[in-house]
Amino acid sequence: MKALIVDDESHARSLLSNTINEHLKGIEIIAEAENVKEAVKIINKNNIDLVFLDIEMPNENGFALFEYFDKPNFVTIFCTAYSEYALQAFEVSAVDYLLKPVTISKLQEAIEKAIKIKGQNQILQSVSTLRDNLSVKQLQKIALPLSDGLLFIKIDDILYFEADGSYTHVITTKEKYLVCKKIKEFHELLTNDSRFFRVHRSYLINIQQIKKYSKKDGATLVFENNKVIPVAREKKNEFDGYIGDISV
Repeated sequence: MKALIVDDESHARSLLSNTINEHLKGIEIIAEAENVKEAVKIINKNNIDLVFLDIEMPNENGFALFEYFDKPNFVTIFCTAYSEYALQAFEVSAVDYLLKPVTISKLQEAIEKAIKIKGQNQILQSVSTLRDNLSVKQLQKIALPLSDGLLFIKIDDILYFEADGSYTHVITTKEKYLVCKKIKEFHELLTNDSRFFRVHRSYLINIQQIKKYSKKDGATLVFENNKVIPVAREKKNEFDGYIGDISV
């Protein structure tokens, strides 16, 4: 894969380039750029497969790169020193990223993933979703991996996630989707999002979508689609305290 490194810091570019050259095969660093305009010129003159892109750069940030291409034919791996919340935004937006300082193992993992997804031209949607998620304090959208690509849905529209072995049913206000991802992975993605609570080993629910909470004959939740979901006995006290805290 022919690669381009875009970063305004020369030291960061050299460090990443040297790491790739020393430890990774099959990746050829064609050029380096210190800003977006320079990167655009290089991409237009070369058949670039992979771009390592810093986000925080003066004048134009990394997101501006995608304003110059209607249909980018290169895979992008963002290099970032963002906070924990921002990393969560990267995850749910289905955007590949490396956390600075870059480690060899994470670099290999990101490149392997990039090779697999090359040709799935959804980077513009992913970047748009990432920008939305980074612009506010709460995540706005999540990318669902489907058999034919990625589906981007509003997080507020999710009623609940329901486990089904290695799959998860994602139930929204409009549709129901079957996703090849365990509910544990969604729980980890949304663990810092106050809208979601794992009330049962099989259910991760959006507390904003609860229509009724009944404590009769065991705790149950009723949602707008009239689905009744049990609250596990061992989760009840924690859940009671949680909804009490956020309703204050």
